[in-house]
Amino acid sequence: MVKMNSPEVMIHESVYDNEMARKRLDKMMESIRTDRVIRVDDAMLDKAIRKHGWIDVSGKRTGELKRQGDPFIVFSTFRFWSDAEFSELYKKYPALRYYNFGGSGHITFRNKAHYTNGVCKSAYEIHSAWGCYHACDYCHVKDFINIMLNLEEFVEHLDVVAKREPWQKLYKYDNQTDTICFEPEYGASDLLVRYFADQSDKYLMLYTKSDNVDHLLDLPHSGQTIINWTLSCNTTANEIEKKAPTMDERIEAGRKCQQAGYTVRFRFSPIVPVKNWRDENGEMMERLFSQVNPDLITMDVLGWMNARQIVNSMDMSLFDDEYRAVIEKLAEENAINHGKQIIPHELRLKVYRFFIEELRRISPDTPFSICMETPEMWDELRDDIGMSENNYVCCCGPESVPGHPKLKEI
Repeated sequence: MVKMNSPEVMIHESVYDNEMARKRLDKMMESIRTDRVIRVDDAMLDKAIRKHGWIDVSGKRTGELKRQGDPFIVFSTFRFWSDAEFSELYKKYPALRYYNFGGSGHITFRNKAHYTNGVCKSAYEIHSAWGCYHACDYCHVKDFINIMLNLEEFVEHLDVVAKREPWQKLYKYDNQTDTICFEPEYGASDLLVRYFADQSDKYLMLYTKSDNVDHLLDLPHSGQTIINWTLSCNTTANEIEKKAPTMDERIEAGRKCQQAGYTVRFRFSPIVPVKNWRDENGEMMERLFSQVNPDLITMDVLGWMNARQIVNSMDMSLFDDEYRAVIEKLAEENAINHGKQIIPHELRLKVYRFFIEELRRISPDTPFSICMETPEMWDELRDDIGMSENNYVCCCGPESVPGHPKLKEI
């Protein structure tokens, strides 16, 4: 587990009512330094959320908050309640509605119908924390991590959904945090990898930037766990993805896990158009494919925010002049994003065409896809990708698992 220096640790009283959660807490606290540990109930947690202003910063990107040091930490447990029960809780303690503070959110449904300007696939996703140790400027996390500790119950409820939804083959874990940072003390990797090892047609996907992978290497995964790293060129990894491992450290983590028999994927996301982005990303791809043989690459240009948020959260002096000028002009005009994209189509297309050319040159047999892109972008690139918006694989698609005809056999 990464060593953290937290300004405050709050422990919900429910943790002490669950023996396994309490043991997990004790293990994790050995890696956390803090001068303030507080036991809280619902009322106290509701008050603390308001005091720290965590609701007030909703919508801000991580870089806008200028986070200093490591985050606050809340340890709590899931409540597997009905909607009516949660509604009553939120009436009494409204702040618990946010960021899973009330104990909700272990499984969410990604509904493609909600994305107005990007192609996606519906799927259930699993979560056990909200917030991140890493402090990537473009991200949506704040200066706290809310970590659920009753993982045995979490897996039991996952099993209910997995049996109820036979169509879904891949379960993404976790895009609200990076749980691998907390391992092996947290124990989620061990529980989930072993659970999916017993599922003949269902796969876990660990979604991460972390290089803290040694705990994974000897787990009996039976080929049912996929590990997907988001990978960025050196300038982005070092200057924008603060507290995240370097580009080379992530590649080495992928190499080690592939050697241990895991299926590995890499996602170039978000592609930030920094100065010399062609040279830097060309070098990134050369290094990646010299060490690792991924079954799929997914690409995604910087988005999910408006231009003013980009300017406020990121060091614009790092950007390529052409892209910086466009973003700053949009920011002056208070242009908002519609769905995911803010960088104009032609400039995104220029990025994708470069990446596709390099992928074909370096590893022509590796399939690649684009993420949450517009139908217009799919029209431009369908022949290059060899897939269509209605028939494609991607890093977290519900059917994008080993054996799919559009994936590389490793």
